[in-house]
Amino acid sequence: MDTKANIRHCILRKRDALTAAEREEKSRRITERLLGTGQYQRAGVILTYINFKSEVGTEELIQAAWKDGKGVFCPRVQGDEMEFYQIFSMEDLCRGYMGIREPRTAGRQCFGEKELAGAAPLMLMPGAVFDRERNRIGYGKGYYDRYLEKYPGLPAIGICFCCQLTDWVPAGWYDKKPNMVITEECIIPPPDC
Repeated sequence: MDTKANIRHCILRKRDALTAAEREEKSRRITERLLGTGQYQRAGVILTYINFKSEVGTEELIQAAWKDGKGVFCPRVQGDEMEFYQIFSMEDLCRGYMGIREPRTAGRQCFGEKELAGAAPLMLMPGAVFDRERNRIGYGKGYYDRYLEKYPGLPAIGICFCCQLTDWVPAGWYDKKPNMVITEECIIPPPDC
């Protein structure tokens, strides 16, 4: 039986093998699919990661969310926890945890219960691996699992490249899976027609 670490390593090698041009084109297609979902269209606030290394790009999505009048919140790691802070431009980001761009916190609004209750939020989750049941392997620190435990009603969409889909992901009770996974080729589960 493969361990999460072995599966993660194998799939990330596939993702890392995509060229920059392939990642850009596939990220654009994922963004188009996401923008067309009812979940995105109904959301008033988007909680999104900032892509790092070979992850699905999020800048085009962030720009679209601002253009659509949505609030954008991005994660900042603080010890063993992660919080999301509102940003108004890409210049609101600086290098943070592991070199990932994170929001500056001075004067920034932190996502909380008020936004959860009133702003129709939607979280976009990165991941190393997803399966067709929407189970997810992250990067091993559990930040998103703990965050969704803190906000259990928060709807989430996982975004990844098709090469990151596998038949099976070992998942425990503590692993939080998104409501939907979007790749450049498909949406899991398929949207209602």
